[in-house]
Amino acid sequence: MCRGGPEVPLISARLEHSLPMSYQVIARKHRPQRFEELVGQSHVTQTLQNAIRTGRVAHAYIFSGARGVGKTTTARILAKALNCEQGPTPTPCGACPACREIAAGTSLDVIEIDAASNRGIDQIRELREMVRYAPAAGRYKVVILDEAHMLTDEASNALLKTLEEPPEKTIFVMATTQPEDLVETIRSRSQHFHFRALAFSEITAALAEIARKEDLTIDDGARAVLARSAEGSLRDALSLVEQAVSYCGNTIRDADARELLGVVPEEVLDELMDAVGAGSAERALGLVHQLLAEGRNLQHFCREAIRHVRDLLVARVAGADSPLIAATAEQRPRLKATAARFSEEDLTRYFQILLYTDDDLRRKPDARLHLEMGLLRMVNARRLAPLEELLAELKGERAAISTPPRAASYPATPASGPRALAAAAGAAMGSASGRETAVPEQGAQAAGTGAEKPPRMAPLPAALPSAVAKVAAQFDGLAATQVDAIKAAILAQQKFLGELVEHASRWELAGSEMRLYFSPANKALADLLQAREQIERLRTITSQVMGQPLRVCVRLEPLAAAVAKPRMALNVPELRAKFEQDPIVQAMLERFGGRISDVKRGEE
Repeated sequence: MCRGGPEVPLISARLEHSLPMSYQVIARKHRPQRFEELVGQSHVTQTLQNAIRTGRVAHAYIFSGARGVGKTTTARILAKALNCEQGPTPTPCGACPACREIAAGTSLDVIEIDAASNRGIDQIRELREMVRYAPAAGRYKVVILDEAHMLTDEASNALLKTLEEPPEKTIFVMATTQPEDLVETIRSRSQHFHFRALAFSEITAALAEIARKEDLTIDDGARAVLARSAEGSLRDALSLVEQAVSYCGNTIRDADARELLGVVPEEVLDELMDAVGAGSAERALGLVHQLLAEGRNLQHFCREAIRHVRDLLVARVAGADSPLIAATAEQRPRLKATAARFSEEDLTRYFQILLYTDDDLRRKPDARLHLEMGLLRMVNARRLAPLEELLAELKGERAAISTPPRAASYPATPASGPRALAAAAGAAMGSASGRETAVPEQGAQAAGTGAEKPPRMAPLPAALPSAVAKVAAQFDGLAATQVDAIKAAILAQQKFLGELVEHASRWELAGSEMRLYFSPANKALADLLQAREQIERLRTITSQVMGQPLRVCVRLEPLAAAVAKPRMALNVPELRAKFEQDPIVQAMLERFGGRISDVKRGEE
C-alpha cells in the first residue's frame, strides 16, 4: 500500500506525456480552406465568389442544409475572402495573418456564436453592442450564428432590429438545419442559400482523395459502406474513417467496416432475395434466426434490406449502371442479375412491406416476431395478382364466352373452361398494353417447391379493338373522332383504364376541362376511375392527344337524365338462376371460392 501510493501520479504523468496533444482529427485537418475545395456546393460558392468579385456582398446570409455539408466552413471562407490582405478576393491566399487567424479561430473580427446555447435576448443584446464598433484589424466584422433557428422569439426580434439597420462593415451569417423555424421577417432580410446533401459518388471520391493524403488503404467496399452510413454528410463520413482507423489501422477492409458499423454483409441481403424469389418461408425464418445468433440489430437489418430493395428497383427501372444506385462497380452486376428475377410490381410491393415492417420494429415490442412476419409477407407477396389483371381477366372471360376468339388471335391450348378463357383474355390484354403474356403450361411444377410455375409469356402483335359501342361526343366541338383517338391511346397504354372509360355515357369538353359522365348504374366504375393513379394517367393521355393541358373530372349523370331501364320482371329464384349462369360470377366463384348466399333486386 505504501509503495503503491506514489506510483500512481508517476504512471499518469508518463501516460500524459506520451499522448500527442497537438493531434487533429481527420475532419478538422482536412477542412476546406478555399471555395474551390468545398464538395458538392458549386451553386453556393459560385454565387458568393461573383458577389465578392463585383462588390455586391449582402449584409445577411442564411446557410441551410443537413449537418456536415459545409455551412459553417463556407461562412469562415467568406470571412477570409473579405478580410484577406489581397482582397476582398474570391480566392483568399490562406497565408496572410488575417487568413491564418480566421482558420485558427482566433480572429477578433470573426465572432462565432452557438445559438443553441446562447439563445436568449441578453446574448443578442451583447452581440448588438459588439457589432457597433468597427472591425479591429480587417475590413469586415463577420458574425456567424450556428443553429440560428434555436433563438428565442425575443432574441429573434432583437436580432431583427439589427438586420433592419445593419452596422457598416458587418456581415451576418446564420447557419441552420431548420430554416423554416426562423422568423419570416429575418428570412425576408437575408439571402438564403440551401446546401444540398452530398451524393454517394461525391463522398466516395472525397474519401479516396483524403485516404491518399493520409496514406490510408480503404477498399471500394469499405468506402461504399462508410459513404452510405454518412447519409450525405462528408463530415460524418470523415468521422467514420477516423473511427475505422482506430479500429483496424491504416488498412480498412469491407468486412472490417461492416463489423464496426453493424452493417450486414451483402451476402445476407442476397440470401434474403433468394429466399423470397424461391418462395421459401423456411429460409426466410432461418435468416432471422441467423441474425439473432450473430447478435445483429434487427432494425438495422430491415433498413439495409429497404436500401437493397430500393437499389434493385432502380436497377430494374433505370439499369444497374444508374448513378442513382449507391453501389460499387463490383456490386452492380450482382444487382442487375437479382433485379432481373423480379418485376417492378414485385419490388415495389417488397419495398412497401419492408417500410411497414420497419415502422413495426420501431414502435412495437418483440422485434423478432415483426421481422419474421414481414419476411413471410414478402415470400407470399408474389402469389398475389394485381387488381387490374384480375379485373381484366374477368372481363376477358365474358368477352371470350360471348365471342369465341379466332385461332389466329390466341395460341392453341388443351385447357378449357373459365381458366383457359381467362388466360386467353390475359394474353389479349398483354398485347394491348405492349407487355408479353401467354397461357400457363399445364402441369408445370416449380423446382424444389411443388408450386405451379408462373405463366411464361409469348408476345402477340396486335392490340384488341374496343368491344363496346362508340359514344358520340356532344359539347364544345369535341368530335367523335377525337374521343376515338383518346380511347385508342388509352387502350394501347393501359388496358384496364381503357375498359373503364368505355363505360362512359358521354364525353364533354368545357374550356380546359374534359368531363366523363357515367350513369348511376356504373357508379362503381366511376369510383375506380377517380382513383388518383388512374385519373392522372387519363389526364396525361388526354392532354397528349388533344395537344393542350387538360383537367379531367368524372361525374355521374343526373338521375332524371339517366336512361331509364325496363324493370326486371323476374322473381328472386329466376334472378338467382340468371346470376349463377353469368360467366363473370362463375369465374369469381372459381377463383376465390365461396357461394351465392342471397340475391336482391336493386333499386332502379
